[in-house]
Amino acid sequence: MKLTDFALIFVGVTLPIIITVYINVSFTIKAEEQEMYYKKIISIALNDASEQMKEVENSDSEIDYGYSGSENNKISVNAQIAVDTFLDSLYNNFGVKGNTYAESYLQYFIPAIAIIDYNGVQVSSIENVKETYGSSGIQIKHALKPKRYYTYKYYICSNPDDSSKLMVTDDYNTALNNGLKSSHVIEFTMDDYITHRGTIKDVSGAEKDIDVSSFYISDQKNNASLVSDVTSYNSLSSAEKNLLDEVVSKLQEKRKEVIIKTIEDEMKYATNNNNYYASDAGIKYNFVFPTLEVDEMESQIKNVGIMALVQGISMGNRYLNTRAYSTAKLSEITRYYLSIPDDSASKYKIALYHKDTNCPEYCSSINTNITPSYVATKQQAASVTALLKKDNQYIKLEGFYPCPICNP
Repeated sequence: MKLTDFALIFVGVTLPIIITVYINVSFTIKAEEQEMYYKKIISIALNDASEQMKEVENSDSEIDYGYSGSENNKISVNAQIAVDTFLDSLYNNFGVKGNTYAESYLQYFIPAIAIIDYNGVQVSSIENVKETYGSSGIQIKHALKPKRYYTYKYYICSNPDDSSKLMVTDDYNTALNNGLKSSHVIEFTMDDYITHRGTIKDVSGAEKDIDVSSFYISDQKNNASLVSDVTSYNSLSSAEKNLLDEVVSKLQEKRKEVIIKTIEDEMKYATNNNNYYASDAGIKYNFVFPTLEVDEMESQIKNVGIMALVQGISMGNRYLNTRAYSTAKLSEITRYYLSIPDDSASKYKIALYHKDTNCPEYCSSINTNITPSYVATKQQAASVTALLKKDNQYIKLEGFYPCPICNP
């Protein structure tokens, strides 16, 4: 066989392989370029949403977030504006704005949008929504679910190893088998501020409600209710006092875990549910919520923000599968300045908090050598335990009242 014949055979064998490899590499490069582009427009959409969802209120909301806008205004989060802004930005960047069918179809590839708020999470996902128009009155589209609060339950019961002692557990059956004393529900927030409610059994075994209260976990002035129906630490029994530190420590450990699990559970449910609607729409992609690293999630629950999962969009020889996050960047924190009365100059003889260091009452009061010198929310100002350094000694200051002059 001639050398030219070998050459022709070699070319005949290798050329299809070279072409196939070239095509695959070209598709891969194109897919990577598309992925970079899609991630960019998703990031832009999230940033737009995080900026637009900040809602300025002219008066304090039920919870003082500590986020300030202009003077005397508070900022809270509007979840619906966040979702609408995010979707609208995607419509524009995907070039489908105004095409109702294309807009609706794109929503199937966004299984979950989570608005991560100070005290809970709201998730938007595809579902049947009743409308006032159309022949059937039903439309399949993204819709916000009610807020899911960062909730945790625990129980107090007798210690099986020593009946004179108490123990805390988050397992109801364990508590029931060991003489359930009280049940407690905690609503966590992004900081140590909590809302607490519960029930307690009296000597007859009848249950009664514990008053609902909100305070900082580590505030000994108010946290006695975490183990009892009393409000004063000094009113606790010896066994309850011994238990309180354990309960506080447990809650501080559980806070991040509960917040992360709540967000993940809501987004997992929405993602799994999206498969039902996508399948009916003829989409074969299997939507799955990705496994997230704990450290990654912890960094994303330090501030209010928005998270979105986008999957299943075709990119040549593969599919887009990305999860993106943007914080609301509510970085301007309200400051409430603490002072105690100076008997020689102060008009009011109680510890006060002020919104302005130029307040006449603040200026005439003792406001130096107080730790902390200011706090971020009114709730914290009302319950904080501060220290005043005087003559090389520390004096404990508990609870401050709003200044009648600057009216914070």
